[in-house]
Amino acid sequence: MARPWLYMNQMEFLYVIIVDKQVIGTFGIKDIDCLNEYLVEPSSKYLYQIAIVPEYQGKGYGPAITSWAREYAKGLGKPLYLDCWAGNPKLKSFYQENGFDYVGDFPEEDYYISIFRCAPER
Repeated sequence: MARPWLYMNQMEFLYVIIVDKQVIGTFGIKDIDCLNEYLVEPSSKYLYQIAIVPEYQGKGYGPAITSWAREYAKGLGKPLYLDCWAGNPKLKSFYQENGFDYVGDFPEEDYYISIFRCAPER
């Protein structure tokens, strides 16, 4: 999905978002077979470590990243997963508003994570 204001360079499985020759964000996509103790379909894709410089947050880069990642996984015929701290209702709502289905909350050391999934046919 091309966007005139979004340029991504792939470095192995990490992506850098550059606007006006400045890095304003990063994210990664990799293959997984499980997420924590939750088993997923073999070689599913995992979107992780989405980071956007604060002054660029709220300007459409987050939805652009999730949309691009969903299309990327869909093109490969793979489901796409992501997770976040279960105590972050704003982020959980953001993921659901941007095409991900809530799977559930799962224990991680001393806290819970919320897992989300986007099916390849979506």
